[in-house]
Amino acid sequence: MGMQRCKFVVVVVVVIALKYQSFAVQHMVGDDSHWTIPPNNDFYSNWSSSQLFQPGDTLLFEFDEVFYNVMQVSKREYDDCTANQPYQAFKDDGPVTINLREPGIFYYICSVLNYCSLGQKLNVTVQLPKSSPSSPVPETSPARS
Repeated sequence: MGMQRCKFVVVVVVVIALKYQSFAVQHMVGDDSHWTIPPNNDFYSNWSSSQLFQPGDTLLFEFDEVFYNVMQVSKREYDDCTANQPYQAFKDDGPVTINLREPGIFYYICSVLNYCSLGQKLNVTVQLPKSSPSSPVPETSPARS
C-alpha cells in the first residue's frame, strides 16, 4: 500500500508542476536595436508596453559600455533621470542580462550625460501568468506491483 501511495503522490506533483510551468522568455530591449539614445522619447515605453513580462524572463541590454550603461533605479530616480542611489549598476559589462525574478515594476535608465532625459529609460511591469481555468487532475490507477 505504501509504494502505491508514493507513486500516486509523485504523479500528482508532476502534473501540478507541468500545469504551472512557465517558459522563460529573453526580451532584447528595444527588439533589434541596441540600448542607446532612441529616435524619440517614447521609444522604450512603447516597446515595453507591447511586451508581456513574467517572472523567470530576462531583459537583454545590448550596448557599448564605452558610451552607455544600465542603472536599475527607484521610480523617483527614473522620473528625475538621476542615479544617485541605484539598486544595481551595470557600467563596464555590456551586454547585460537581467533576470526578472518577481512581479512588480522595475525601472532602468542610462546615467551617462543627459541620455535618460533624451529617452534612454525603460520601465517594465512583471506580472504573474494568468491562471487558466482549472481542470481536474486525471485519476490514475495505481501501478500493479
